[in-house]
Amino acid sequence: MGEIVNLRKLNDDILTERAIQTQIDKKLKMYAGDFNRFEEYCNQQKRSISFDSLEKYLFHTIQSRKKLSTFNRRAAGVKYYLINQYGLLETEQQTHRIAQLRSMYNNQEYSEQKLMHGQSAEDKNEVMHLIDKLDTRAKAIALVNLVTANRPSEMISLRIKHFNLKNKSVSVYMTKQKGWHVKRLTLNCINAIRAYIDKYQLSENDYFVGKVDKHGNLTSVKISDTAYRNTIHRWLGFSPYTLRKTQITAMHEAGADLATIATQSGHSSLETISKHYLEIHNTTIDKYL
Repeated sequence: MGEIVNLRKLNDDILTERAIQTQIDKKLKMYAGDFNRFEEYCNQQKRSISFDSLEKYLFHTIQSRKKLSTFNRRAAGVKYYLINQYGLLETEQQTHRIAQLRSMYNNQEYSEQKLMHGQSAEDKNEVMHLIDKLDTRAKAIALVNLVTANRPSEMISLRIKHFNLKNKSVSVYMTKQKGWHVKRLTLNCINAIRAYIDKYQLSENDYFVGKVDKHGNLTSVKISDTAYRNTIHRWLGFSPYTLRKTQITAMHEAGADLATIATQSGHSSLETISKHYLEIHNTTIDKYL
């Protein structure tokens, strides 16, 4: 009996370590490009792979007029490699010094490097007009993306079973929050989804987006974020994030409060919505001039 318990314990230990390593490997893969650039910098400068070199690399990033977003990604990516691949530990002083470098973006000479130029919102009525011209599949996908304000990663993960058409809702796995969130659907959206399901005879486990070949055959596979962005751009002439920003802006202009907008869009921070998503169209401003 004791031997069986020990074997189970050993098996649990192995599976636990394997699961942890799998998660680490995922992030290492995600940050590989950032670390490779850091490693190239170190080779050119004859520096060691260390937190001291990271400080110099981040200072070089600022001096090269890179955006704050680039600084933050490089800092996070290289730091993750140094800890998880090289077994190095960041001291409290090193954390403080990197924070001081980051604060340089508050200086006037670097302040413009904090500007973010993302996609702008479009007039929702014009977007709806474009969507109405699409074929059955494209219309359903574009409408769901617009109404739910989903991110590309959330759209490509949706399966038919996640939709509750009777309740006018869809369960979305929020990749940033690492959890499920229920979003509302419009009647127009539901009708488009039903038409799409009927035309392609979709089953519960089929991916909602999937992949269509040149002959029009739909395969239930999870496509990449990039493939999805390219698809939406081909259909509408702009990115999926424009759909997201358009819906958020339209809800705001219709009088929705930030909490309501956050519930539908899946934002955990009201400040993020206010700072980066809400836009007022020129036509709205013109009404008050």
